[in-house]
Amino acid sequence: MKLRVAASLLALSLAATACGSGTSGGKAQELRVWSTWSEGEPNQKVLAEAFKDFEKETGVKVRVQWKGRTAMKSFLPSLNTSNVPADLIEGNNRELTRQFAAAKGALDLSDVYAAKVQGEQATVGETVGESYKRMATAQSGVLAQMPYQVSTYGWFFDGKSFPNLAPKTWEEFVKVLDARKAEGRKPLGQDGSIPNYNARYLEHFSRAIMGDEGWHALAPDKSGQSWLKPEVLKAAQMVEALAKGEYFPDGFNAAKFPAMQQKWANGESDFLYQGTYLPKEVAPYAKPGLEFRAFRFPAVEGRAPTMNVTTTGFGIPAKAANPAAAKKFLAFFLQKKYQDKVSSLALEISVRKDVPAAPQVADLKAALDSGEINKADVQDMGDFNAKVLLPLSDQLLFGKIGAADFTKQMAEQAAVYWKSKG
Repeated sequence: MKLRVAASLLALSLAATACGSGTSGGKAQELRVWSTWSEGEPNQKVLAEAFKDFEKETGVKVRVQWKGRTAMKSFLPSLNTSNVPADLIEGNNRELTRQFAAAKGALDLSDVYAAKVQGEQATVGETVGESYKRMATAQSGVLAQMPYQVSTYGWFFDGKSFPNLAPKTWEEFVKVLDARKAEGRKPLGQDGSIPNYNARYLEHFSRAIMGDEGWHALAPDKSGQSWLKPEVLKAAQMVEALAKGEYFPDGFNAAKFPAMQQKWANGESDFLYQGTYLPKEVAPYAKPGLEFRAFRFPAVEGRAPTMNVTTTGFGIPAKAANPAAAKKFLAFFLQKKYQDKVSSLALEISVRKDVPAAPQVADLKAALDSGEINKADVQDMGDFNAKVLLPLSDQLLFGKIGAADFTKQMAEQAAVYWKSKG
């Protein structure tokens, strides 16, 4: 009974503060939004429609600034002021949990998760699901994000060229690569000018062999000795085999993005390990009739790496002028009719399991719904990656160093890096 009363009070609180006439003391309410999308992007169009509908239904005037991908970076300095410029800030889960919440600027959204999605019986929390809720929670325990969209990675290929292809093991996939190479193909597309792209092979081999915890424990080891583990060497040897296998197009290591993904989209290579944003990015120059298919990273020694996931969603500043309207919009936007458009118009994957994915990413949506999602790393290792891991990972994939040399240099440079930090 107490829980039921509490839930009722919560629902009344959200409704009373954010619904109705949209006025307070005779003054129209305003909801200020900073979005991570730019005008004209499909996602921007989906949000713009939802904001317009929200205005009509609640009377709350929505003033949105389409800031693009630098939204969070531009927003963070305002947290040190008395007046933040937005009531909703949009970003990915790492921006909102590591930067926004870590700066003690995020409002905890537990009451939003407990409230029902507008017009539906399920709560926001039930709709989002535990895996994505975990990713939206900061290390401090603050629930900093309400995600609505999911991105992941997979091996993209043209379904017309490879009907029913879904290799379960890395060995099966290598057989396909070797067969294509025997036909004179360079089967693997790769934009070598993007270090993060190059490191994905090492990461996925390592996470398959060591598990997520093992991989995430490597970089924080201040002694550097973890990089000498046999499991890391094995993962590095698999990357070395790729480097020596002549699977990548000539000049891939010097090509400027997006040259190689353009070549893949034109059929000049067969497979490209990329994010679910790929079909939308290459649409302007893809060969006619390209049938986007994808499979998750295959298993190594009987275990497939969990799927790397990034979520996009909203957070509310602790100093927001109108947090009630912001909370109301979160429950409003998670409605199926808007999430359907995240799929159909934006060609992205909704957090809702009952929203079918666009055909271009349907294979990866099905894999995501299995729940095998990468555990979020608890430390931001961006500086370590930029200074130590990524440069050496590039050299390994480009064939400039071998696996044993890679692990040796990683151990040495990691120790130097951490020593410099004091």
